[in-house]
Amino acid sequence: MYNMFLKDSDDEDEDEWFYDSIKRYKQLRMFDFENIIQQIELSDPSTICVVGKHKSGKHEVLELSLPEKLTVAPSHEGLVKNSDLKLKSGGFTVAPVVQMKVLWNQRRIIVSEKDQTGVAIYNLGSANSDLITRFGSVTCEFVTPLMALNNQDFVLLTATTQRDFVVIDLAVNAILYKLSIDSTNETECGLEPSFVSENLAALCDRNSGSIFLHDVRASKTCGNFSPATQNFNESRVGRKLWTVKTTYCNKKSLSSAHGGVNNPKLGIASTMGDLVIYDLRNTSVAVCESNIGKVIDIQSHTGDFYSQVPVINFSPDDETQVSSSGFDGNVYVYNVSCTEKFKTVFVHDGHIKQSDGVNCRVTSHMWYQENIVISAADNSWLHCWQFIPDALS
Repeated sequence: MYNMFLKDSDDEDEDEWFYDSIKRYKQLRMFDFENIIQQIELSDPSTICVVGKHKSGKHEVLELSLPEKLTVAPSHEGLVKNSDLKLKSGGFTVAPVVQMKVLWNQRRIIVSEKDQTGVAIYNLGSANSDLITRFGSVTCEFVTPLMALNNQDFVLLTATTQRDFVVIDLAVNAILYKLSIDSTNETECGLEPSFVSENLAALCDRNSGSIFLHDVRASKTCGNFSPATQNFNESRVGRKLWTVKTTYCNKKSLSSAHGGVNNPKLGIASTMGDLVIYDLRNTSVAVCESNIGKVIDIQSHTGDFYSQVPVINFSPDDETQVSSSGFDGNVYVYNVSCTEKFKTVFVHDGHIKQSDGVNCRVTSHMWYQENIVISAADNSWLHCWQFIPDALS
């Protein structure tokens, strides 16, 4: 099920790519899955949870131990032989998963399921069972909501077609309050949430990219700002959707260089290739903004919100490095420290090389540590790779 990618080929281009990869990657491990992996989340320092679409149409959640080659300290790497993913537990969800969040080190996950109200809670496997089972649900009137999670186990849920949101305390499974963002535009399709710190959440207008900051402790909205879209090429025809990601790390037991407290950053990206980075200490002007020259034709996508928008993530070790995927079969790493066009630090094109000339699309990716990224594509392969930052120089 999870096999290292070994391929004999007479194709000179492929052979050249594999030889070249020795200079570009410190580590490169590729695994074949039965399912198309759609989301990846770290559940503890050495384990990931992935959501995959089964051939039957059902969605399956798998808990996987990462190879020790990735998780051990570099000084001990030579003493480790394990280089494989190992299945710890798995199970099917009641309905297709739109979004998954992991309760860090609690062996539970929260999922928003298609056409279901509120969100569901699933227990990961235990010592007595390797089956992931449904534990309960978080009651809410929103159907297929989008969600964000903070360190205090507060869940912020937003409606799909409204500008309402609720804050829920998981400790008591109760709604703390419900609010709405005022809008004069009746065509707004809703908000996407992302925490900036334990008490501050960012709500992104999915149509315009406007950001509303909300203090969950004070239960009030405390500011808003919008991208300077006049600087972008608006001549391209087509609907545009925006997504948001911050440097906030909601994993309590991991030390992170970007804990989202001292110098929080926020990034928004559009399906038309717009990428804007803000320092939340001064949102009157973006730290940097550019168009990366990639487009997602959302008219051809009929799935949920997260299958249509790009994935953006900040490096946990260097906040000037931002990764992006979802436009094609590559994962792009950019340096966003300047206001000019972003510098491309690295391009992971391994998924494309496995597709035998057939177009593929990266469905999800996440940073692990020390320039290690885990990515998956719709060709059913998952890659764990550690890139060398100056390999393109």
